[in-house]
Amino acid sequence: MSGLICVAVLAGVATWVLVPKDGATGEPAQFRGGPRLSVDRDLIDFGPVRYNQFVEARFRLKNVGDQPLHLPPSPPIEVVEGC
Repeated sequence: MSGLICVAVLAGVATWVLVPKDGATGEPAQFRGGPRLSVDRDLIDFGPVRYNQFVEARFRLKNVGDQPLHLPPSPPIEVVEGC
C-alpha cells in the first residue's frame, strides 16, 4: 500500500514539474513552443459614434505560452477611421 502511495506522489510531482507553466499565474500553458498572446475578445462594436464623443474599450491580455512574452514599452498606435 505504501509503495502505491509513493508512486502516486511521484507521478503527481513529475506532472507538476514537467507541465509548462504560465510564469505569472502558475497555470499550465495553453501553447507550447514560445510566447503566445491571448485577447479576451475579438471585436468591440460601439455602433454609430458622434464626432467628439468619448468611447472606451478594455481588453484583457494574457500570455498563454510557455515562455515570457515581451512587449515594447511604447508600441505605435494607429487609429483608422471607420473600423
